Amino acid sequence: MELHFDRNEIVEDHVMFCRKRNLYNETFNTDSMVDILKSLPILSSDLQRIVGSLMILESTKLRHVNDMLSEEPNLVDLNGGDVSKIQLYRWRQIRDYTLRIDDGRFGFPCMMVGLDDDPENVGNTREETKKAVLEYMIKSEKVIAAGPLHLPTEFKDDPSSIPVGDLILFNAKSRENAIEFAEELPSSVAGLYKDLRVHFYNNLDITGKFVSEDPLRD
Repeated sequence: MELHFDRNEIVEDHVMFCRKRNLYNETFNTDSMVDILKSLPILSSDLQRIVGSLMILESTKLRHVNDMLSEEPNLVDLNGGDVSKIQLYRWRQIRDYTLRIDDGRFGFPCMMVGLDDDPENVGNTREETKKAVLEYMIKSEKVIAAGPLHLPTEFKDDPSSIPVGDLILFNAKSRENAIEFAEELPSSVAGLYKDLRVHFYNNLDITGKFVSEDPLRD
Protein backbone atom coordinates (compact mmCIF):
# COMPACT_ATOMS: atom_id res chain seq x y z
CA MET A 1 0.00 0.00 0.00
CA GLU A 2 2.90 2.33 0.75
CA LEU A 3 4.22 1.79 -2.79
CA HIS A 4 0.78 2.72 -4.13
CA PHE A 5 0.81 6.08 -2.35
CA ASP A 6 4.41 6.70 -3.48
CA ARG A 7 3.35 6.08 -7.10
CA ASN A 8 0.47 8.54 -6.79
CA GLU A 9 2.77 11.21 -5.38
CA ILE A 10 5.24 10.84 -8.24
CA VAL A 11 2.64 11.10 -11.02
CA GLU A 12 2.97 14.89 -11.14
CA ASP A 13 6.77 14.61 -11.48
CA HIS A 14 6.30 12.10 -14.29
CA VAL A 15 3.78 14.28 -16.16
CA MET A 16 6.00 17.36 -15.95
CA PHE A 17 9.00 15.31 -17.06
CA CYS A 18 7.09 14.12 -20.14
CA ARG A 19 5.79 17.59 -21.00
CA LYS A 20 9.23 19.13 -20.79
CA ARG A 21 10.67 16.33 -22.92
CA ASN A 22 8.00 16.92 -25.55
CA LEU A 23 8.55 20.69 -25.53
CA TYR A 24 11.51 21.65 -27.66
CA ASN A 25 12.54 24.26 -30.22
CA GLU A 26 15.71 26.02 -31.36
CA THR A 27 16.26 27.55 -27.90
CA PHE A 28 14.76 25.05 -25.43
CA ASN A 29 15.50 21.36 -24.91
CA THR A 30 17.40 21.33 -28.20
CA ASP A 31 18.96 17.91 -27.56
CA SER A 32 15.60 16.12 -27.17
CA MET A 33 15.65 12.94 -29.25
CA VAL A 34 12.52 11.16 -27.97
CA ASP A 35 8.85 12.04 -28.36
CA ILE A 36 6.61 10.66 -25.61
CA LEU A 37 3.34 9.87 -27.39
CA LYS A 38 1.40 8.23 -24.57
CA SER A 39 1.79 7.50 -20.88
CA LEU A 40 -0.70 4.97 -19.54
CA PRO A 41 -0.74 4.12 -15.81
CA ILE A 42 -1.84 0.47 -15.47
CA LEU A 43 -4.58 -0.08 -12.90
CA SER A 44 -5.32 -2.95 -10.54
CA SER A 45 -8.33 -5.15 -11.28
CA ASP A 46 -10.43 -3.12 -8.80
CA LEU A 47 -9.34 0.11 -10.53
CA GLN A 48 -8.14 1.53 -7.20
CA ARG A 49 -4.37 1.34 -7.51
CA ILE A 50 -1.62 2.01 -10.06
CA VAL A 51 0.33 -1.23 -10.51
CA GLY A 52 2.52 -0.36 -13.49
CA SER A 53 2.98 1.89 -16.48
CA LEU A 54 3.12 1.67 -20.25
CA MET A 55 4.77 4.39 -22.32
CA ILE A 56 4.66 4.74 -26.10
CA LEU A 57 7.76 6.51 -27.38
CA GLU A 58 9.11 7.58 -30.76
CA SER A 59 12.78 8.01 -31.55
CA THR A 60 15.32 7.41 -34.31
CA LYS A 61 17.63 5.32 -32.14
CA LEU A 62 17.23 2.88 -29.26
CA ARG A 63 20.01 4.47 -27.24
CA HIS A 64 18.09 7.76 -27.11
CA VAL A 65 15.14 5.90 -25.59
CA ASN A 66 17.38 4.24 -23.00
CA ASP A 67 18.97 7.58 -22.08
CA MET A 68 15.58 9.23 -21.61
CA LEU A 69 14.12 6.37 -19.57
CA SER A 70 17.12 6.37 -17.23
CA GLU A 71 15.97 9.83 -16.07
CA GLU A 72 12.21 9.12 -15.93
CA PRO A 73 10.96 9.80 -12.34
CA ASN A 74 9.04 6.53 -11.88
CA LEU A 75 12.00 4.42 -12.96
CA VAL A 76 14.47 6.47 -10.94
CA ASP A 77 12.27 6.05 -7.87
CA LEU A 78 11.83 2.29 -8.38
CA ASN A 79 15.35 1.19 -9.25
CA GLY A 80 17.59 4.20 -9.71
CA GLY A 81 16.94 4.44 -13.45
CA ASP A 82 18.15 0.96 -14.39
CA VAL A 83 16.64 0.51 -17.89
CA SER A 84 17.76 -3.13 -18.06
CA LYS A 85 15.05 -3.99 -15.51
CA ILE A 86 12.11 -3.00 -17.75
CA GLN A 87 10.52 -4.65 -20.78
CA LEU A 88 11.16 -2.71 -23.97
CA TYR A 89 9.68 -3.50 -27.40
CA ARG A 90 9.34 -1.88 -30.79
CA TRP A 91 5.61 -1.47 -31.45
CA ARG A 92 4.50 -1.44 -35.08
CA GLN A 93 1.06 0.14 -34.91
CA ILE A 94 -1.44 -1.00 -37.53
CA ARG A 95 -2.30 2.05 -39.64
CA ASP A 96 -5.96 1.33 -40.31
CA TYR A 97 -8.46 4.17 -39.99
CA THR A 98 -11.11 1.79 -38.64
CA LEU A 99 -8.98 1.21 -35.53
CA ARG A 100 -9.28 4.72 -34.11
CA ILE A 101 -12.05 4.54 -31.53
CA ASP A 102 -11.63 7.08 -28.70
CA ASP A 103 -10.49 5.85 -25.29
CA GLY A 104 -13.48 5.12 -23.09
CA ARG A 105 -16.13 5.74 -25.75
CA PHE A 106 -17.71 2.33 -25.19
CA GLY A 107 -16.68 1.28 -21.69
CA PHE A 108 -13.26 1.70 -20.09
CA PRO A 109 -9.89 1.88 -21.85
CA CYS A 110 -8.07 -1.42 -21.53
CA MET A 111 -4.89 -2.98 -22.89
CA MET A 112 -4.15 -6.52 -23.97
CA VAL A 113 -0.54 -7.69 -23.94
CA GLY A 114 0.11 -11.09 -25.47
CA LEU A 115 3.62 -12.56 -25.63
CA ASP A 116 4.23 -15.33 -28.14
CA ASP A 117 4.99 -18.90 -27.19
CA ASP A 118 8.34 -20.39 -28.25
CA PRO A 119 8.82 -20.53 -32.06
CA GLU A 120 8.90 -24.33 -32.12
CA ASN A 121 5.44 -24.37 -30.52
CA VAL A 122 3.67 -21.75 -32.66
CA GLY A 123 5.27 -22.26 -36.07
CA ASN A 124 3.64 -19.89 -38.60
CA THR A 125 0.57 -19.18 -36.45
CA ARG A 126 1.12 -15.43 -36.36
CA GLU A 127 1.15 -15.05 -40.13
CA GLU A 128 -1.68 -17.54 -40.62
CA THR A 129 -4.01 -15.63 -38.27
CA LYS A 130 -2.97 -12.11 -39.29
CA LYS A 131 -5.95 -11.42 -41.59
CA ALA A 132 -8.47 -12.97 -39.19
CA VAL A 133 -7.11 -10.90 -36.28
CA LEU A 134 -7.51 -7.64 -38.23
CA GLU A 135 -11.07 -8.57 -39.25
CA TYR A 136 -11.92 -9.51 -35.65
CA MET A 137 -10.66 -6.17 -34.32
CA ILE A 138 -12.51 -4.15 -36.96
CA LYS A 139 -15.80 -5.99 -36.38
CA SER A 140 -15.51 -5.57 -32.61
CA GLU A 141 -15.66 -1.76 -32.90
CA LYS A 142 -13.73 -1.64 -29.63
CA VAL A 143 -10.13 -1.15 -30.70
CA ILE A 144 -8.32 2.14 -30.07
CA ALA A 145 -4.94 1.10 -31.49
CA ALA A 146 -3.15 -2.18 -32.10
CA GLY A 147 -0.01 -3.74 -33.49
CA PRO A 148 2.68 -6.38 -33.01
CA LEU A 149 5.54 -6.06 -30.52
CA HIS A 150 9.01 -6.59 -32.00
CA LEU A 151 12.41 -7.12 -30.45
CA PRO A 152 13.97 -3.71 -29.70
CA THR A 153 16.90 -3.69 -32.11
CA GLU A 154 18.89 -0.50 -32.66
CA PHE A 155 17.41 0.02 -36.13
CA LYS A 156 13.78 -0.68 -37.03
CA ASP A 157 14.63 -2.33 -40.36
CA ASP A 158 16.95 -4.86 -38.68
CA PRO A 159 15.76 -8.33 -39.85
CA SER A 160 16.37 -9.68 -36.34
CA SER A 161 13.62 -7.40 -35.00
CA ILE A 162 11.05 -10.19 -35.22
CA PRO A 163 7.50 -10.00 -33.79
CA VAL A 164 7.27 -11.55 -30.32
CA GLY A 165 3.84 -10.42 -29.14
CA ASP A 166 0.93 -8.02 -29.55
CA LEU A 167 -0.30 -4.85 -27.86
CA ILE A 168 -3.96 -3.92 -28.32
CA LEU A 169 -5.61 -0.89 -26.73
CA PHE A 170 -9.39 -1.28 -26.68
CA ASN A 171 -12.56 -0.39 -24.81
CA ALA A 172 -14.28 -2.87 -22.49
CA LYS A 173 -17.40 -2.54 -20.32
CA SER A 174 -16.02 -4.85 -17.61
CA ARG A 175 -13.02 -7.02 -16.79
CA GLU A 176 -15.00 -10.07 -17.91
CA ASN A 177 -15.72 -8.34 -21.22
CA ALA A 178 -12.02 -7.51 -21.61
CA ILE A 179 -10.95 -11.10 -20.93
CA GLU A 180 -13.53 -12.40 -23.39
CA PHE A 181 -12.24 -10.04 -26.10
CA ALA A 182 -8.64 -11.19 -25.56
CA GLU A 183 -9.39 -14.90 -25.34
CA GLU A 184 -11.55 -14.90 -28.49
CA LEU A 185 -8.93 -13.14 -30.59
CA PRO A 186 -8.12 -15.57 -33.44
CA SER A 187 -4.43 -15.60 -32.52
CA SER A 188 -5.35 -16.51 -28.93
CA VAL A 189 -7.68 -19.28 -30.06
CA ALA A 190 -4.87 -20.64 -32.27
CA GLY A 191 -2.51 -20.83 -29.27
CA LEU A 192 -0.06 -18.10 -30.28
CA TYR A 193 0.55 -16.70 -26.80
CA LYS A 194 2.30 -18.17 -23.80
CA ASP A 195 1.38 -15.14 -21.68
CA LEU A 196 -1.85 -13.17 -22.17
CA ARG A 197 -2.93 -10.32 -19.89
CA VAL A 198 -5.51 -7.53 -19.82
CA HIS A 199 -5.30 -4.37 -17.75
CA PHE A 200 -7.43 -1.26 -17.47
CA TYR A 201 -5.47 1.97 -17.68
CA ASN A 202 -5.67 5.75 -17.36
CA ASN A 203 -4.49 8.14 -20.05
CA LEU A 204 -2.33 10.95 -18.67
CA ASP A 205 -2.31 14.32 -20.40
CA ILE A 206 1.39 14.62 -21.12
CA THR A 207 0.92 17.20 -23.88
CA GLY A 208 -0.21 20.05 -21.64
CA LYS A 209 -2.81 21.01 -24.26
CA PHE A 210 -5.73 20.55 -21.90
CA VAL A 211 -4.40 22.42 -18.88
CA SER A 212 -6.53 25.34 -17.73
CA GLU A 213 -5.29 28.17 -15.55
CA ASP A 214 -6.11 27.89 -11.85
CA PRO A 215 -8.67 30.68 -11.17
CA LEU A 216 -7.62 30.77 -7.49
CA ARG A 217 -3.97 31.36 -8.26
CA ASP A 218 -2.63 34.84 -7.38
